[in-house]
Amino acid sequence: MRSVVKPYAGFLLGSVTVLCAAIWAVEQSSLLILVCSVLILLAGLPHGAYDWVIMRAHYGKEQLVSVVVAYVALVLLVIALWLVAPQTLLIVFLAYSAYHFGDSDLPNASRLHQVSWGLAIVGLPGLLAGADVQALFSVLTESSIASAPIGALGILGWVAAIVHVCSAPKRWVSVGLLVAYGLVCWAAGALAGFACYFALLHSPIHLARWRHALNQQGSATILMLSFIVMSAIAGAVWMSASGLEATFATINQTTFRYTFIALAALTVPHMVLLSNANRRLQ
Repeated sequence: MRSVVKPYAGFLLGSVTVLCAAIWAVEQSSLLILVCSVLILLAGLPHGAYDWVIMRAHYGKEQLVSVVVAYVALVLLVIALWLVAPQTLLIVFLAYSAYHFGDSDLPNASRLHQVSWGLAIVGLPGLLAGADVQALFSVLTESSIASAPIGALGILGWVAAIVHVCSAPKRWVSVGLLVAYGLVCWAAGALAGFACYFALLHSPIHLARWRHALNQQGSATILMLSFIVMSAIAGAVWMSASGLEATFATINQTTFRYTFIALAALTVPHMVLLSNANRRLQ
């Protein structure tokens, strides 16, 4: 049992810590949005930076130049499309992210198990923190987002969670992870929930898997990053009960929007690269 739980220990411990911190917070604050935005970006740096290691391992010198050029071109294309058609790109990005989360977190699982996991991660915040998601999507697209699509996203996430649990070989593990994720989304907000998932589950799994596949070490670095992120998220939730967030209110929306655009621009080529690399490993 210990060996089964060990890969998810950081995420589960982080979830409990954030839930405890959320007891002291009345509502999700602007400070929490700012801190979580920065944390997601910081957690994404080692996560995305490892793409270079994967590229060098899977492509020769002649191919490597072409791959890097294509990678950078895709980054610039995503930024341009986001500025021109943010709502359309948001939908495409969420759909592809759901596929990527399942493919990356559960590389050896069935396609149904992978897709249902990704859809649950993307969709459950719409059910458990709908107002948060609606507000965040409105900031990201600089437009008013209706509640109906958010509700539909939440229902899709709930159905996907049920399908995922029913198709899981170890159902209690799936239930535990999804319950922890859902509780953080419900108690601390959608952004805190995703920050916990991304920084304490998705990124460590990705780094550990590829370090093992490429015969590299570094588990201590992963644990240190998890501890820093966990502590910072918990501190941000606790501080949201104070008046400090008012200081950050003006810069938060801009910071969050451009942080997300930067992450999206880097994430799309990252997801394409990982999809190809996963197929090469199998």
